[in-house]
Amino acid sequence: MLIDRFASIISAILGLAGVMFVLKGISRLSPDLIAKVSQTYLEFNVTQIHNLASQKADFVTGAVLVLMACSIQTGALLFLREPFLIFEDYWYAAGLAVATSILIMVVFFGVNRGMSKHYQERAKFSLAKSYFQAVLKQDPILSQHLKTTEEVASSLFGIEKGPDESDIDFLNRLAQRFEISLPKELHLEEEHAPG
Repeated sequence: MLIDRFASIISAILGLAGVMFVLKGISRLSPDLIAKVSQTYLEFNVTQIHNLASQKADFVTGAVLVLMACSIQTGALLFLREPFLIFEDYWYAAGLAVATSILIMVVFFGVNRGMSKHYQERAKFSLAKSYFQAVLKQDPILSQHLKTTEEVASSLFGIEKGPDESDIDFLNRLAQRFEISLPKELHLEEEHAPG
């Protein structure tokens, strides 16, 4: 074995190990953590949710592509002892390699967008669910808590309280959407007539 092949095997294996650490690190950035990081004391930042979810999808997509490249290179270095000809025409082979690479990249751009949207939706779901659970812990549930719940549901998911919908019905609808069981008794703040 020549020194360049020996060094290439070592670098390909170290590249694989490095990608594994990148994947391990980014896997800790869960949709729940994205939701928590995007919260302020009383508000939340939807732009930050989108950015962190896109960043996670970019990391995963990039790491998978590097992992594929390292695996191909390592396999070729370890198992192909002697090079052999697969195409007579050099330019045909080069063109085919470039076209295959571009096709894989296009597929991964689509996968990346899908992952980004998935992470965004999961983070928004987690954020809305935590807000809703905090409201349900209040006894009685104050009108400003209901208003905050309406704002969160509307801004994250476009869920709005119907004009004829009661507060209890709205809370029931949100509980079903966010997979939360409501307490047996809900105490809402009574509306006081002005004056």
